Amino acid sequence: MSVAKRRIVRLGVAMGLALLLAGSAVAAAVKPAKTYPTGPFVVAGHALAATDILDARAIPDMAGKPSLMITLTPAAAAAIGGAAGSKLPCTLDAKPLGTSPADALAADHIVALSGDFGDYDAVSALARRISGRDPLPDSEGDD
Repeated sequence: MSVAKRRIVRLGVAMGLALLLAGSAVAAAVKPAKTYPTGPFVVAGHALAATDILDARAIPDMAGKPSLMITLTPAAAAAIGGAAGSKLPCTLDAKPLGTSPADALAADHIVALSGDFGDYDAVSALARRISGRDPLPDSEGDD
């Protein structure tokens, strides 16, 4: 192999190694999601762990006031159950948050709570206290 070809091969190998190392550096720079302390969240007598909660967020209710929407795993929702038309009492840190319709839990695995929780920042803090993390990003393709 000629000297020029060897230099080209070495340059290609060096560039490939540099790209590999740069990719590793970028991957190492990815920060894990921020976590928050959680409190005991209980729905209809069932204590839920942060792993039972897929998402918790502040959303506007029908009157435009901030409310809580908590999406549970299918297994957690099934464990809670609840008769159609019934209300499920919910507590956080042993303090009542209100009741959620059992129908939303059965259909969509959602605990929906409206009440006087304060402004959106306060409700977002409640959601983080329940789930232990920030809400999942919204889908951009939903119409």
